[in-house]
Amino acid sequence: MPRGRALVVDDSAPVRAAVAETLRQSGDLEEVLEAADGLAALRIMAEAKPDIVICDLVMPGCDGMQLLRLRSAKPELTGIPVLILTADTELDRKVELFDRGATDYVCKPFDPRELVARVRVHLRLKLMAEDLAAANEKLVRLSCTDPLTDLFNRRHFNNVIDVEVARLVRYGIPLALILADVDYFKRVNDEHGHQVGDEVLRSVGTTLVRSVRKADVVARYGGEEIAIVLTNTGTAGAFVLAERLRAAVERSEVRSGDRAVRCTASFGVAAADGPGDVASASTLVARADAALYAAKHAGRNRVVMWSVELEEQD
Repeated sequence: MPRGRALVVDDSAPVRAAVAETLRQSGDLEEVLEAADGLAALRIMAEAKPDIVICDLVMPGCDGMQLLRLRSAKPELTGIPVLILTADTELDRKVELFDRGATDYVCKPFDPRELVARVRVHLRLKLMAEDLAAANEKLVRLSCTDPLTDLFNRRHFNNVIDVEVARLVRYGIPLALILADVDYFKRVNDEHGHQVGDEVLRSVGTTLVRSVRKADVVARYGGEEIAIVLTNTGTAGAFVLAERLRAAVERSEVRSGDRAVRCTASFGVAAADGPGDVASASTLVARADAALYAAKHAGRNRVVMWSVELEEQD
């Protein structure tokens, strides 16, 4: 099946049409776009993101060399291969083309078979590179994702909290951590089965993700515990958000047959408003965990904020 989109750039309409028709007849492309100069080509590259560009070297206005120069200033376009059509046979000129970022060149007048073969090779290489990048991205995503809840996993949480505490200590950027624990989760599993229990945990995770900012990190901390790292958030903001999260979980439900399974969660919050408040990630985690324990001990379905007084009670 044809895959890929090409852009043909040439100020000569007959030449441009001949190149475009040659590419269409090859059967390798799903679409062939055309432009009459380098500036028009640059606009099309930004909007349509072609998989390969075949560009004449000598054109009035913005020529092939200028197109390469302008493309180099746009990182989002540098991955698009550019094949130059040129009648210039000077070696220095060809070397300059490669130095400017050209992927390849074809001499004019061009042989249709050579043009198709070179386009096919570079198109295949680009598409393979994209597939590899997508596969690598998927692997990275899987390595930091909890398979049950689709939240971030404990490993990713550990990395994030270390980085954020370092930013707090170095730059004074406020930081807060919320630990949430689904109340009476064992009872849910015993009464409704582990499949419903899993669905409840997924539902709670989804509710929390939808209730925080994109910059915040929601991770499965372990079992039925979920951690939320709040960047650039101090004590007051963290408590308000935790209470909002608690209410959102209380309102949510999971269907089990003709029954609605509802649950609540307890929340422990620890925050650092300045670099002197917390010296390490382990300290922040221990404080949030102590606050969570206090919330559960006080009757569950509530938010407790860590304080020095809480530590003294222990």
